[in-house]
Amino acid sequence: MANEVFERLAAPFPPDEVGWKVQATNRDRTRGLVVAYVDARTVLDRLDEVVGPEGWQDAYEVLADRETDKGRIVEVRCRLTILGTTKEDVGEGDTLKAAFSDALKRAAVKFGVGRYLYRLEKLWVPLKDGQIEEKTLAKLRELLT
Repeated sequence: MANEVFERLAAPFPPDEVGWKVQATNRDRTRGLVVAYVDARTVLDRLDEVVGPEGWQDAYEVLADRETDKGRIVEVRCRLTILGTTKEDVGEGDTLKAAFSDALKRAAVKFGVGRYLYRLEKLWVPLKDGQIEEKTLAKLRELLT
């Protein structure tokens, strides 16, 4: 894979395409540790934009689908091939859809897609009713510019 293709795959996303989710909270849920993410559709758009729909393919294998005392756990392996190079990773979720999306995003990271998001500092932010307030989201988006 050419360096130019890798650089285009790894390019930062526009701030409005990056979401933020609460990964952990304090006891009274007034503060949360937030991390940045992109959804699977954003990853698919990046693949199409950089190498075209014919330049990549994905294949999936369900590794586990079981009920636990905490609910359903689904584990899926994604094999992502871009311009003849294949990388794979495993994702999990509480539904097949969630596990497939997680596996795709994790495999794409191995090609550089969204990898920079993992390097962002994890931040504790104020929460309202356990959620990130819009004014806080606006400040988080500014960190990406």
